Amino acid sequence: MDILLADDHTIFRQALKFLLQNHAGMRVVAEAASLDQVQPALQQQAIDLLILDYHMPGGESSALLAYCKQRYPDLKVVALTGTRSGIVLKQLRDAHADAVMLKDCTGPELLACIEQVMAGKTVLGDAVQEQIATCDEQLTPRELQTVQMIYQGYANADVAAQLNLSAKTVDKHRENIMRKLQVHNVVQLIHKVRQLKLV
Repeated sequence: MDILLADDHTIFRQALKFLLQNHAGMRVVAEAASLDQVQPALQQQAIDLLILDYHMPGGESSALLAYCKQRYPDLKVVALTGTRSGIVLKQLRDAHADAVMLKDCTGPELLACIEQVMAGKTVLGDAVQEQIATCDEQLTPRELQTVQMIYQGYANADVAAQLNLSAKTVDKHRENIMRKLQVHNVVQLIHKVRQLKLV
């Protein structure tokens, strides 16, 4: 199978590439260090499997994942992430990732996961399922994008420009986020974002 690795940490990509290419039938044919490099890579050649990190520059992973699954229905996607946020893991599952695994899994666990995914199964690691089960908050992908940009210090006008939204829409997203996370100001929001490990 031909694999695209998308992760912004070079040493992690190199280690993962070494693991995969030493397994029969797998070859890494493309790499992406940011989310905006994923679509061009998919357009340039046929890819069977995308291994996608969550926290990467160049966009929002769950939104990209949903787009890729819609645009390339035969593409299998394994979301491999270091986050333990139930909100994020739920977003990845709901964006139709074929598997959601944590980066602290072992090499044999990842290889077994890939084999199951390529056989048409959906795989959620035990730790992933536990975190999703304890997650009460439900942010939409757009709300998740918005909250991450607020955390990074973007003003509402900047968020609107980056996401091609009106300022009024961003205000509404912000209002919904505050209500769902039960916070009343930006300081409380930043604290909650760290607490929930959304970044």
